[in-house]
Amino acid sequence: MRSQPLILLGSLLALAAGRAAGDVVHLRSGGRVEGAIVSRTATELVVRTAAGKVTLKAADVARIEVKATPLDVYRETAAKVKEDDADGRYKLGLWCQDQKLFREARQEFEKAIALDPNHKGARARLGYVQRDGTWLTEAEAKKADGLVRVGDKWVSEQERLRGEQREVIAAWVRRVRQLIAARPVTEQAVAERLAEAIGDRPRDLPNAALRYVLEEMIKEAIEAPRDRTNDVRLALVGLLADQRGDETADLLRKTALRDIDGRVRAAATKALAAQRDVENAAYFVGLLHRFTSSRVRLGSDKAGRATARRVLRRASEALAGLGDARAVPALVNALTVRFQIKEKDDELPPLNINLSTNSLADMAIVTDAMGNQIAVPITDSTNWGLDPNLERDTEDPFFFNEAAYNTLRTLTGQDFAHDKRAWLAWWYRNRHNLEE
Repeated sequence: MRSQPLILLGSLLALAAGRAAGDVVHLRSGGRVEGAIVSRTATELVVRTAAGKVTLKAADVARIEVKATPLDVYRETAAKVKEDDADGRYKLGLWCQDQKLFREARQEFEKAIALDPNHKGARARLGYVQRDGTWLTEAEAKKADGLVRVGDKWVSEQERLRGEQREVIAAWVRRVRQLIAARPVTEQAVAERLAEAIGDRPRDLPNAALRYVLEEMIKEAIEAPRDRTNDVRLALVGLLADQRGDETADLLRKTALRDIDGRVRAAATKALAAQRDVENAAYFVGLLHRFTSSRVRLGSDKAGRATARRVLRRASEALAGLGDARAVPALVNALTVRFQIKEKDDELPPLNINLSTNSLADMAIVTDAMGNQIAVPITDSTNWGLDPNLERDTEDPFFFNEAAYNTLRTLTGQDFAHDKRAWLAWWYRNRHNLEE
């Protein structure tokens, strides 16, 4: 039975631990500092305590009581453990770990395994795992799982390849940034430099770098006080235009929606149209539905309404470029939008609404100072195609989407102005001639 040796080992360690508390420096003032003396000179000594290092003047020290170190305790205890006691070696290894004697702990665990090859505790502490009755090191187990070591991590072969690709793409990004910063920065010059750098290489990784740079430049242009990179973005769109793939198509859609330059948006739309993919039209139709939802119309704040107007215009412009007549119902829905502006937002428009034309877009019901409700006409010139950067301080709750109106006329050859019912009635009578 091993219980008695283990009890004796525990007693030895407990007894030794009491002796291994560290050196005790007794001061002339009557105080004491307990820890390990790490340096000592004729004038001072440094003691490492649980709270940190303490420097004492030698003249203030009355005497030093030297105690055994954990390493001393280990050596004394190890000599008393029986050579064939695997559990004793394991317990001693655990104690060494607690004392941060990691080299000695490993030695004790290895001795335990030498005595008992199936000692689970020692095997686990050394990082072994058991597979089909066989003990494997951590490296062997990781390799058996199909993992490879990259630096200090174990990853799958696919993750390793993706990591290498990321490094190559990062190098391409740096190269692209250098090329687009060179002079001249015209669209043609930038496109020629990039095309020459890519050459006959496979396009996957260079295209990933082009997509990354384009997306970052769109963000930079939005935040910049002045757009200086529109020609560069046009060149990037041109290089990506003939490339297929979900990632490229997704970026072109975002470019057609988000870029601040109408030429860049038009170039992205043209590239999407060449793909003849119904998913492109579906993307912009989805945006029309999203930004005419009741949540946006009734619950958005002023910034949200400005975003909605901008998205509705640009999505409508993109659908014109794609030329898919199946977008007609969504365009009709986005033709006019009535936003709810709460009075507490202090955003209500003034009552002197511009009535410069006779073309009626909608009616606003307002209440005058006497409590009477008045129907005020809203003309179709209100907020038509307003530049998002020039939004008025006091906004109109009624939005006429001129881009949707123009797209509807282009796709159908008809003109029903702002009359949604007339547009839809015509669509349902003639859609069989328009849908593919």
